[in-house]
Amino acid sequence: MPLLNRATTLELRKLLLTHPNSGDPDALFWPAIAHGSHALDWTRPVDVGAVRRYFVSPAVTALGMSEMRFHDLRHTYASMMLAAGFKPYEVSRWMGHASVSTTDGIYAHLDPSDYNEQIARFEAYVAEA
Repeated sequence: MPLLNRATTLELRKLLLTHPNSGDPDALFWPAIAHGSHALDWTRPVDVGAVRRYFVSPAVTALGMSEMRFHDLRHTYASMMLAAGFKPYEVSRWMGHASVSTTDGIYAHLDPSDYNEQIARFEAYVAEA
């Protein structure tokens, strides 16, 4: 999925510059958590369960939100991209969906639509006819 936010891209660049293995194209981008502690371990792949348990869940609880899964972030991304006006075909490709109908059927209904522009366009057309 493309990163369409300059602030996020900037933060990721900073992370790359401070990465303990910066410059190593084979280095793991995200660290794991060392067994028995919350210390970062750059030699092992990230453990999504541990990240959720030790970081995401406490943050979600502190914000007073209901529990969430990592997959919910994909749902949020797709919904926001469609609400921002990106074409369902583009979002479908970014999400890796086999069909645009998957993207449209699952995510497009989540944002209430404002049809003022379409109404004005149709009214102008009818007025000319």
